Amino acid sequence: MIVSINKVKYFGLFKDFKWNSDIPHFNQYNLIYGWNYSGKTTLSRIFRCIELKELHSDFQNAEFELIDDENNRITHGDLDKSSYQFRVFNTDFTEENLHWDSQEAEPIFILGKTDIELQKEIAQRKQEIEHLMNENNKEEEISKLNKYLEDKLTNKARELDRIKPPYDRKKLKSSLETIKSDDPEKYCLSEEAVQKSLENLKTSHKDSLSEISIKTLPQNKIAEIEGILDRTVVSQSIERLKNNPELNDWVRKGLDLHKGKEECEFCGSPLPKNLLEEYEKHFSEEYENLMSELNKLIEDLERFKIFMSFPDEKRLYPQLEAKYKNIKGKFEHGLSEYNKDIAKLRELLEEKTKNPFIKLAEKLIRPDDVFINKTLKEMNEILREHNSISDNFKSEQEKAFKKLELHYACEFNKENEYFNTLNRLGELENKKEQNTRDIEERRRRIREIETQLSDIAKAADKINQYLRSMFGKEHIKLEATDKNKFKILRDGSESKNLSSGEKTAIAFSYFLTRLEDKDTDISKAVVFIDDPISSLDSNHLYNTFAVIQAKLSSCRQLIVSTHNHEFFNLIKEWFKDNKDKSSFYLNERITRNGDEVSEIRTLPETLLNYKSEYHFLFSKIKSFEDNPLTDYDSLYQLPNIIRRLLEAFIGFKYSTGLRNGLKQLINNESDRIKVERFIHEFSHQRDLNRSLKFCDTSECKTIVDIVLNAVKSKDNEHYATLESIYHNASR
Repeated sequence: MIVSINKVKYFGLFKDFKWNSDIPHFNQYNLIYGWNYSGKTTLSRIFRCIELKELHSDFQNAEFELIDDENNRITHGDLDKSSYQFRVFNTDFTEENLHWDSQEAEPIFILGKTDIELQKEIAQRKQEIEHLMNENNKEEEISKLNKYLEDKLTNKARELDRIKPPYDRKKLKSSLETIKSDDPEKYCLSEEAVQKSLENLKTSHKDSLSEISIKTLPQNKIAEIEGILDRTVVSQSIERLKNNPELNDWVRKGLDLHKGKEECEFCGSPLPKNLLEEYEKHFSEEYENLMSELNKLIEDLERFKIFMSFPDEKRLYPQLEAKYKNIKGKFEHGLSEYNKDIAKLRELLEEKTKNPFIKLAEKLIRPDDVFINKTLKEMNEILREHNSISDNFKSEQEKAFKKLELHYACEFNKENEYFNTLNRLGELENKKEQNTRDIEERRRRIREIETQLSDIAKAADKINQYLRSMFGKEHIKLEATDKNKFKILRDGSESKNLSSGEKTAIAFSYFLTRLEDKDTDISKAVVFIDDPISSLDSNHLYNTFAVIQAKLSSCRQLIVSTHNHEFFNLIKEWFKDNKDKSSFYLNERITRNGDEVSEIRTLPETLLNYKSEYHFLFSKIKSFEDNPLTDYDSLYQLPNIIRRLLEAFIGFKYSTGLRNGLKQLINNESDRIKVERFIHEFSHQRDLNRSLKFCDTSECKTIVDIVLNAVKSKDNEHYATLESIYHNASR
């Protein structure tokens, strides 16, 4: 029997719950009272996780621990180890088992009157299955033979893997299949042929390499450079500038800075008359064009420098390595000299920009591209030879390896009698498969017999009995169909739109019938029922209670949770008749450290000793008035508590609704508006923002004082009685 829920974490409102030492242990009969959204269904889901041996889909990170009367622990991490028979009725059970859209429910397997002959046949078939399973112990011999062959195949495959990786036993098996269909002996090679194949395979395959291409300085560009070096500028030159290139360049730059100006930017003195005109004649348009052409050629020369890397000689086949390395060295040296010549040409052009009045063509350097192109041609011939070897080499090596592979397969068969061993394995596996088919055939027959024994019509009859008990008449009825399901009828016709109460009754009747299936022993079952009377009226509520009392009084452990105070009182009085076997709890949604959490505690004496919820509501409000700081946990529920108390008081006192009744109860209009706003705004969770807001303590204290004073002033005798009940329960 479960005695406590030691802890619950990350499971809905149970964020970090621990079983307080003040809470009494679970007993055979247990009643949990709590309003909607207080966490009762979440609590039932913990027990359902154990029943289904899996965590709830919405709470995969949940943690919990239950303790039984022998101090055994059932935790979220070992759900499959529990030997308890948990049976849980809640909304999840209904959704998983009854499909309202099609008005069908899953079939229930129950064992009716036992057919002795069929039971004997089941026993006989089970004995035959046991015999066949014992005879099917060839598994060990099959396993040994398979392991022997697999190990041998692996070792042989490693020899081939060392020759041409990757190679594994799967490929060797394929080769063995190839020679099996022919004469295996003809694939064995002579020692000389094996050695020759091995030598051919020693050289590893090398990838093809791309040929090299370069672009050298063309002859027409050299001619262009030579022509510009041979040109001079014809202008009214100033002799001292012409003879001094650096001064010439300095003045040219200064001329651009002084155009349109009358003072020297350097010293600030007035510029001599006609000085700028003389300099402009010196730097003519022809001069500027020459400078532009020179600068363009200097820039173009950079594009004709050649910087590149070449394939390493190790990427070529061994017979080409030395030849390629020699040519590559010559080519790299030639490129270095060529790049130096390009640099010298650039220097010559830069010199020309400083001396545009003299000819420099005699200093022209012609880069040697003949040697470079000749060496490049030799390198590409070697690369083409390498690629030709690579292309043909691949197919030839594959042929050579295939012959060697089949030789090894032939050798393996002779060394290990491979094909004979395979035949033995085949015989053993055929026998095993036949036994497996025989076992499955007998199991099929057992399932067939069990289907006959289940008799779905009996299940429908049983559900209908419970429905009659709840409704007091045959209003809703289930009928077995040929699809092995239930059809739901209302007053003899197929139901189209079931009410919430009808669905509740069907779901709970279905659950009670499930308690009679072949896998459930009610005397050993832990049964958790969460609000089985949702949407039922008073008559049906009493009938449902009677069914529960008659059906579940003998179960190993019963836990009932409800928000319906009338149903709560019925269960409470039943359990109080078995006081030594019963425990009572309150499930509340409270605020703790600014967070909403669910809490379980001992049922207050007010609720336990009095049938009216009204007294309990008054005690919660009065407790907050007396201890507004220490009773902070009630802050979240307070608006709803006040609303429910006022609805009850006003209903009896003035026989009217809440809004009109407040006008009669609270004379001060300002106070009445405060109360109306408080109970309307804070007792309804209209959006997420509201659910995250808590009432201000001082505001709550003000509202509590207004309400209690109003009740006291309107009916002092009634108020005194409520206070007396409160104080007696608090002792």
